[in-house]
Amino acid sequence: MRRRSVLADLVTYAILIVSVLCALFPIYWTLLTSLKTRRDSFAVPPKFFGFDVTFDNYTKLFADPKFLRVYANTILVTLQSTLLVVIVGSLAAYALARSPRFAGRRPLEVSLILLRAMPAVVLIVPLYELAARFGLLGKMPTLVIVYAVFALPFAIWIMTPFFISIPTELEESAQIDGASRFQIFTRVVLPLATPGLAATAIFVALLEWNEFLVPVVLGSEKTKTLPVLISGFISARTLDWGPMAAASSLAIIPIVIVTVLVQRRLISGLSAGALKD
Repeated sequence: MRRRSVLADLVTYAILIVSVLCALFPIYWTLLTSLKTRRDSFAVPPKFFGFDVTFDNYTKLFADPKFLRVYANTILVTLQSTLLVVIVGSLAAYALARSPRFAGRRPLEVSLILLRAMPAVVLIVPLYELAARFGLLGKMPTLVIVYAVFALPFAIWIMTPFFISIPTELEESAQIDGASRFQIFTRVVLPLATPGLAATAIFVALLEWNEFLVPVVLGSEKTKTLPVLISGFISARTLDWGPMAAASSLAIIPIVIVTVLVQRRLISGLSAGALKD
């Protein structure tokens, strides 16, 4: 039995190690390609070692004011839309968590995730028509609102279990002390739901940071984001692996930093979200 247990552990760890390596290899290869010259990036077979390390791809990006503007656009759109989603989503999720049971509640909750599962390409044409009719094409608020609308059902679906897990006795005690419903929500419920809000914000930010279809259809040159810029390195005649890999590497940094900073809250939030009624 002990030998079988040890063998099972070895197999489990081997599978986990292989899975991690497979997940990290694209990131490693992107970083490696960003440090290669154009000739080395097209070398066959690919060079893992023995190539001339260069930072020209990064210096060219930072020397281009267009790239810095696009980077700033991506950060601003992601922050603003994520904040909007967390604010509106927390209100809606709290209302669902504390509302009495009714006949259509379960279909309503299921429909929230089905809305998120709907391909964005289904909605992008009518959204384009609306934005064009009201003169909102190529404007930053348009991207922020559309990003938030697409991510809101997912955020509500994720945050509702967090509010359900908070004991109602705490709210009743605050209500006895004379607190209003808004005070109860902001001073009692939200502090306890902070791990869940952090976890939701991370997932929403990931979705919005990588969004491509919305900015490429509804955006303009002034509101271009990183996914659109990175795709621009692919043309009909050539593919600039070096600059594209450098831009992709820089696009990973903000999400990695934020995830590391809120790692504890993210883990505790995921654990708390497992508690459901």
